[in-house]
Amino acid sequence: MDRNLDVSGQYKLGWRAQHTTAVVGEVLYCWGGDQEGLDKSHDSPTKRECTSAIDVFNLLSGVWSSKPTRGTPPLGIKGVSCAVINNNIYYFGGWCGHGSCYLNSLNCLDTLILQWKELQPTSDNSVTKRGYGGMIPMGSEGEPQQLLVIGGLAPKLATTLYRQFEYIEIPGVDGHVRTNEQNIYNLSSGQWIVPFVSGQCFPPTSLFIVERISHNKGIMYGGLVTDGGRDISTNNSCT
Repeated sequence: MDRNLDVSGQYKLGWRAQHTTAVVGEVLYCWGGDQEGLDKSHDSPTKRECTSAIDVFNLLSGVWSSKPTRGTPPLGIKGVSCAVINNNIYYFGGWCGHGSCYLNSLNCLDTLILQWKELQPTSDNSVTKRGYGGMIPMGSEGEPQQLLVIGGLAPKLATTLYRQFEYIEIPGVDGHVRTNEQNIYNLSSGQWIVPFVSGQCFPPTSLFIVERISHNKGIMYGGLVTDGGRDISTNNSCT
């Protein structure tokens, strides 16, 4: 990863893809993604060097900087979903970067001290291991107490099929499915819930945008879906 300074002594941000960004106050945090120096291992000192740093953009000064974090960062580094509640950034799932290694861990970064905390480890629980989906906070207007995870890509063999959701094989990608699965994590109890949904559910979708628009509602737009045996980009939107 390019963390060198330019000729003026200012931090030079390297190229990045499949990363996450989140805004807390007047600061934008950029973490993870494919980047220079990242290897394809499950875990290694080189990978930890990449995941243990977070790039920070000050919205007032317009200056980038790189900050070290403390604790153990997630292993899922590409296609991770993130959401913000107060000073905390929550990160769910993602692709490890090799084979079909997807995760369903939930981690929290406290931006006040840049400290990682694992809330839920990756395990064979009720939540599908996946990446390239979305996540938003839910709950009370004052301080949301739940996280809603929706959609994404998942390895077929590691997926529990729920009748209220769909899992469609991805054309040209062996052993993977695209889903509209939804999961709710209760921050108070530390428990996952697989809800039943009412109304018309969105089709299995990945690589979309989802934003919270009220304490109990979000809006989802675009992404990739499967249609007629091929992947297509969509302009679907739903709330």
